[in-house]
Amino acid sequence: MLAKVILLLADVLAIVCLTRCLLQWAKLPFEHPLAQFCSQTTDWLVKPLRKVAPPLGRWDAACVLACVVLYYLSFTLVLLLALPSGLGIKAMAANLLFTLLSLFKAVAYVLLLGLVLRMVLSFSNPYSPLLAVLHRIFEPLSRPFVFLKIGRYDFSGSVLVLVLWFWLSVILPQLTSKLNLWLLG
Repeated sequence: MLAKVILLLADVLAIVCLTRCLLQWAKLPFEHPLAQFCSQTTDWLVKPLRKVAPPLGRWDAACVLACVVLYYLSFTLVLLLALPSGLGIKAMAANLLFTLLSLFKAVAYVLLLGLVLRMVLSFSNPYSPLLAVLHRIFEPLSRPFVFLKIGRYDFSGSVLVLVLWFWLSVILPQLTSKLNLWLLG
């Protein structure tokens, strides 16, 4: 139970860190409540890492590094709770692979949530400043499906939602299961 809580907290913080990175890239004004929430929630983790990982153009590398560190430490802690005798080289390698899979999972959730929010805002508040930012983020990804835009209603992200959902519900669990079997073997 404790392991699940640790990993859930890591997921939540990683999603907020990646949201912060994406919103900064898309130039959401800092005064926006979502930008404020992401910054206030993750400053304690991101600010110290800026010394090690300076921004790469418009991308905040410290946010991504924060996710990697967060996941690696979480998986190491969970493994130490399960195996108090210590960590072997295989376990540390598995932790690195779990970290990468979890990072891809968090990215998929951020994109999925952003696409859903974009679709909802296109219905309810088409003049929202957040919608303009979401459009900057997702327009390059949804451009091949622009034929699904009907009037002011934008369904072009629906195909991306389905792809992300397939990744999260089918591919990622299979990869995680295979990694668990490798770790046990």
